[in-house]
Amino acid sequence: MDSDALEFLDTLVREGTRTEKGIRLPTERRLAEISGLSRSQVRERLSGLQMLGMLQKVQGSGNMLVDPSTSGTGNVFTLMQRAGLVSTAQIAQAREMLEIAIAPRILEHVTEAQILALEQTVHDMIDASAARDFAAGLKADHDFHLALFDILDNPIMTYMVGSMNQALHDLLLERRRVVISREIAENGGVIPEMFTTDEVHFEITRALRSRRREAVSAAMVEHFERWRRVSRPRPHTAPTPAPRGET
Repeated sequence: MDSDALEFLDTLVREGTRTEKGIRLPTERRLAEISGLSRSQVRERLSGLQMLGMLQKVQGSGNMLVDPSTSGTGNVFTLMQRAGLVSTAQIAQAREMLEIAIAPRILEHVTEAQILALEQTVHDMIDASAARDFAAGLKADHDFHLALFDILDNPIMTYMVGSMNQALHDLLLERRRVVISREIAENGGVIPEMFTTDEVHFEITRALRSRRREAVSAAMVEHFERWRRVSRPRPHTAPTPAPRGET
């Protein structure tokens, strides 16, 4: 942000009213009076904050400044991606490195109740996959990984992975569709009791229960490795030519 934008943000914090949900802002008209900006300039700056996930429109409460890690609207990586500043592959790689790096640190904070909640999210993922509801399965998958970052209680980290997941949403949704369909086909058209890409999440929760840092790190690495194994395109096998003289 430039100095003018920071000054505007300072005005919002100073003039806003703190609530449990965030900081409730004055009306756009009042903000224009306070800041000396036009109404259109105020709306433009508020829209910028909304794109960053820092502002949320709440029914009956107007505009609120919120923790971007919980608003679910962080678009930083999506904007960078669309502008061609970063590639989808780079975002996916950064997400993987970040999750592997924080995995052992989760043990310093995780509780039994949080592990149970993670396991329930995996069950939600399994149910969605069995119903071939790819969107619900992806949401459960994202919820699982966001919960890992929530355990760390660091909103910056949660915001980062949430923004990365949003930027990767369409790619991961298509991969989930391909993987689920492929596993069903390889199982003779029958839905398996548990899909490989879902099952690996239970390995993470089991590792957390073991309270062993190396086990948690290994489980997280295996999560990404297994995803690569099952989602990569199958090599095309050319049909075996018939022996000469046969039709």
